[in-house]
Order: sequence, then C-alpha cells, then structure tokens
Amino acid sequence: MKLSYVVAAVVAVGVSAWLLTGNLGQEILPGVLGPQAAERAPAPPAVAPTPAQAAAAAPAPGGPMTVRVQTLSAVNRTREVTVRGHTESSRTVTVKAEIAGSITELRVNKGDRVTPGQVIARLDLADRAARLSEAQANAAAKQLDYNIAKALTDQGNQALNRLVAAQAALEGANAALARIQLEIDKTEIRAPFAGVVEDRQAQMGDFINAGAAVALVVDDDPFLVVGAVSENEVGLVKVGTRATATLIDGRSVQGVVRFLATVADSQTRTYRVELSVPNPQHNIRAGMTATTSIPVGTSIAHLVPAAAMVLDDKGQVGIKSVNPQGKVEFHAASVLASDVNGVWLDGLPQTISIITVGQQFVRTGDTVRTVEERQGAGL
Repeated sequence: MKLSYVVAAVVAVGVSAWLLTGNLGQEILPGVLGPQAAERAPAPPAVAPTPAQAAAAAPAPGGPMTVRVQTLSAVNRTREVTVRGHTESSRTVTVKAEIAGSITELRVNKGDRVTPGQVIARLDLADRAARLSEAQANAAAKQLDYNIAKALTDQGNQALNRLVAAQAALEGANAALARIQLEIDKTEIRAPFAGVVEDRQAQMGDFINAGAAVALVVDDDPFLVVGAVSENEVGLVKVGTRATATLIDGRSVQGVVRFLATVADSQTRTYRVELSVPNPQHNIRAGMTATTSIPVGTSIAHLVPAAAMVLDDKGQVGIKSVNPQGKVEFHAASVLASDVNGVWLDGLPQTISIITVGQQFVRTGDTVRTVEERQGAGL
C-alpha cells in the first residue's frame, strides 16, 4: 500500500473520531477543521463506539483515562518497492524478405511455434538455378586455368604476371559463385529465434520485394514484466535482484530485474524497470496487468494495526504509545509495507506499547492507565 493511501486512511479515522467527540479536531487535524467548518458540514450517519472502545476510553473515577495497549517487539522485515505495470514480450520481430520473388511455399500459420532457423516461407528460384550452374562452371574453368598457369610458372616456362592474372580471374569467379549461392539461400525465409507466429502478412503466390513483411514472430520465453519506478525509489532498485510479480489472474511468477532505465520519462519523471520471467508453459501473454514486488533490503519493523495510526500536530504519520511512566508519547514512523494483518512501520523503538483503543482521546504527555491487549486480538 502506498504511503498516500495510508495517510488518507488515517485522516479518515481522525475525522470520524472528531465528529464523534466534537472536540478532537485540533488534536488529530490541527488547523484543518474548525467549529465553523463543522457547522457547515453535512451531518454524518450516527456511529456509536463499540463497548470495548467506550470502556477503554472512559476515565477511571477520579483518575487518568484508561486506554488499551498492545506491546510489540520489532522483527526483521524485507523492505520492498512495489511497481505496477504490465507484461511484454522480450522480443518481437517482423521477418522480412531480403530479395524479391514470388512466394511458392508457406510453412506457418498464425499461432504456430517456430524454432531458430526454421523455414517460414520459400521464394521462387526463377533463373537463379541456371545462374548457379553457370557460376559453378566458370569457377571450375578458372580453377583449371590457374592450375596450368601455376605449373608453367613453377617450371620457369611462363612469366609470373600470367599466374597473377589467372589467380585474379579465379577469385572473381569464386566471388560470383558465392553471390548466387547467397541469393539462393535468401529464397528461404527463416525464423530468427524460437517463438510464436503472431501474424502472417504474406500469402501463397504473392510477389514481394526486398524488405516486404512476411511474418511477425514473438519471443515469449522469457517474458517481461515492465513498470515504472519513482525517482524517490529508483536508487534502491538494483539490476540482478530477484523479484516476484503477481499477475491479474492471481498467479505469482519470479524473475530477475534485467534493466533499469538511466533516463527518466520526461512526462512522468519515472524510470522504466524490466523483470525477466521464465515462461516455459507459454501461458503468460503480453498486456496482462501485473504488480511487481522488488526487495531492496531489510529493516527492523513492527506490524501495527492500521486503526492505531494517527497524525501529529505537524501532519506526521505515526502511532501513540505509553512509556513505562504511564505517559503518552507520539512516534513518527515510515511505512514499509502493508498486508491484511496491518501496516509495517519503521522507525519505532525495539519494544513499544502502542495504544490500540483510545489514542484519539489522549494527547502527548497525558498520564493514562493501560489495559493490555493480547497481540492479534480484534479491536
């Protein structure tokens, strides 16, 4: 949960308490709501405090107010950066023809899987077969001329320049043969890597020019989970870190951070981050909403009930506690993470007795009586 969501929840709790008590606005939200604002606000539905809250908040006869507390000890907690984004294919390539020709064979359809180098389509050889035979014959003849010239030169019966000319002619013939062989090889259009054919633009019998699209091949293993990291958190994320992504359908997949942008997006001021995720079953598809949790270290933290959080006079998020002398203290804290059990806070003492019921009715420095609440009990 983002800190802004937590602050909003805390403000909502404070406003509700102020409306119930009629005199708590200056403590929870000082300067935000005043008597005139309260008079102009519409009347909220009546909400009665629970018996436990009423009992905890009621002052003892002739004594200090009683609050309910829960004693917590800090534990090691993995700090995470949460990134919301979507899935993308790791590579998408439009396979194109390198030479012109008519398509005489198509070996794939949409959705077919291909392996590296697999033939996708073939072009008509046209006169290339004849040109190949001609080039082979010419290369063989030039090879014979060179062999004779070399023998005569070695015997001293021919000038060296004749041998040099024969060698040049042989190399030219071999180069022409290599060109036609390469051109024939390019009549077979092949897959550049293993993947799936997402689209096929060419049809049987089409005449296509060099550079014309034939098929769209998508590499779907590994897959990518991409998102944007804020400028406040980008320094915490490291390439090579193992992380977990939760897909929109509830599946959790693990991968490695393979890329972190060095230049921020000019509009959002965020940095692109890519998580590479194995996809051997080919069941992750591009465009799925995903949330990535990237561990960025550990901290000593406390799991605090969300309802126990308050704001101080300066608008800081934290909790109220009771010290060994029975006095109320406020502790500002930073939110590391949240789950169904509460909010993980950093920056609190190792052991602390937080006020879980009655914190809205006491001020920092007040002397209170405490009733211990077992950890995990409902409020």
